[in-house]
Amino acid sequence: MSSVAGRKVAGFKEGLASIFINIALFVIKFYFGLIHNSIAVVADAIHTLSDAGTSVVVLISFWIAYKPPDRGHPFGHGRAEQIGAVIVGTLLGVAGFEFLMSSYEKLSSREALTFSWFLVGILLLSSLIKELLARWAFRLGGSYESRSIVGDAWHHRSDAIATALLALGILVGADYWWIDGVLGVIVSLIIVYTSIKIILEASRELLGSEPTRHEEELLIDLAREVSPLIEDVHHIHIHKYGDHIEASLHIKLPSTMKLEEAHEIATKLESKIKDKLGWEATVHPEPQSRENS
Repeated sequence: MSSVAGRKVAGFKEGLASIFINIALFVIKFYFGLIHNSIAVVADAIHTLSDAGTSVVVLISFWIAYKPPDRGHPFGHGRAEQIGAVIVGTLLGVAGFEFLMSSYEKLSSREALTFSWFLVGILLLSSLIKELLARWAFRLGGSYESRSIVGDAWHHRSDAIATALLALGILVGADYWWIDGVLGVIVSLIIVYTSIKIILEASRELLGSEPTRHEEELLIDLAREVSPLIEDVHHIHIHKYGDHIEASLHIKLPSTMKLEEAHEIATKLESKIKDKLGWEATVHPEPQSRENS
């Protein structure tokens, strides 16, 4: 399976699995929260259901991102995944802020939760399942460098932590009423920070940015492999559309070189970049005597 196909499958697998698991956990926690008359558990169930909505965003973004190029989108729809990552990051930030406010209210009210071993067991099992789901999503997102999947993984982890803290609050009862709130504030700040990081990284590709030093070095090394006559590589621009990447660069060649020879070297470099990196490249040759523009 190609990396493109694998990335697409990973997005759909993570999205569908997340939706199914979150809905199942919502039903379980909501039901037992009602019969045990626990508002906190019912609220936690609703939080879990909201994670299913985030996974729907991941599914839609991957579905759009891997549609083939068309007349209106000649470079494909790859940036839909980055748009999805921005949406997921925003939803994660909202969840983190709500988590922060909820933790503050717990500290302000000093209200202890009603003890129940059964509810503690349900909550800890739910937390474990969500943490395992988060780790799986982190692994998928890291393997395919997908910020939207990583963002969804953070949603799973935030829910796992929130549920675990709720179980802790039920366990410690009135003696340590503040633990739940204090830990909740710390975790919520981490979640908000992570959401901002996801949004900024995805926005960087959407808005366009200068190539990294590593990307520049890759192109320079390939140019040296093609011909020792290439004196300089500059004006490097890289445009990313998901898995489709367009690169443009200028190379300096001896001013005495014939146009046909310069064109042949530029074409060889374009082919080399395509073969080694999978990028579509446009190489513009310049005479050595011309100043960099």
